[in-house]
Amino acid sequence: MDQFLTRLMEPLLELLFPPRCEVCQELGRPAFCKDCRAEVLPLEPPYCQVCGAMLQPSPAHRPTCADCAGATRYFDGARSVGLHIGALRRAILNYKFHNARRLEGPLAGMLADRLRLETSLPHPLPVSELDGIAPIPLHPRRRAWRGFDQALNLCRKVSGLLELPLVEGVLTRVKPTLPQVDLTPQQRQENVRGAFAVPAGALEGRNILLVDDVYTTGATANRAAQACKQGGAVRVYVLTLSRPAPPWHPAALSLEPGDDDTA
Repeated sequence: MDQFLTRLMEPLLELLFPPRCEVCQELGRPAFCKDCRAEVLPLEPPYCQVCGAMLQPSPAHRPTCADCAGATRYFDGARSVGLHIGALRRAILNYKFHNARRLEGPLAGMLADRLRLETSLPHPLPVSELDGIAPIPLHPRRRAWRGFDQALNLCRKVSGLLELPLVEGVLTRVKPTLPQVDLTPQQRQENVRGAFAVPAGALEGRNILLVDDVYTTGATANRAAQACKQGGAVRVYVLTLSRPAPPWHPAALSLEPGDDDTA
């Protein structure tokens, strides 16, 4: 009976609330339309073998960026779908802050496609060796305020698309942190120190992929990976939807100020 009523109501709901692209708001389009998808600037090589930051093309081969060369990274590799500008940035912000939940499927599909692409790229993440996928979680207070945990919801869909076991509730955020966006790099590091925990041995011997929406300095991802390693994980990798354009990239000129959370 419920299914019958749902089918009966669908035409009326579409008349009252016609489908539209959640990014450009054009009527009659899917949640993330092809025109908006065409605006996404994919993050392509050359990039840092560790954190995935774009490297400026140069005759001198550099396997890692300056940040990774001088920092302790607890994750073993990080990759992102594209640059945090334009349509991709708007999609992430609308999904997180404006309840555009129809974007969940398209965004998860982009994450899954990025992982499928790994084997054809230089220095690929060992996708076939992954034992599970886990979200970099929100603190319970932030989750209650937002009404959902975007990384968890994306993870659930990516888990199904790639048939990767979902590791839910093992990595937890035990310390409420300030939004990273207004903090300096050093403040970001301090802000997330001790923010995550994994029970001893809960990830023993496993290779884990952590998923989040945005990678900025990597401070959040790094501390989450550290907790996973302390919980027994052998290797930890990170996948995000976006990361900022480097200062030398032409796209950096079009960066928009925003109030989004950053990883």
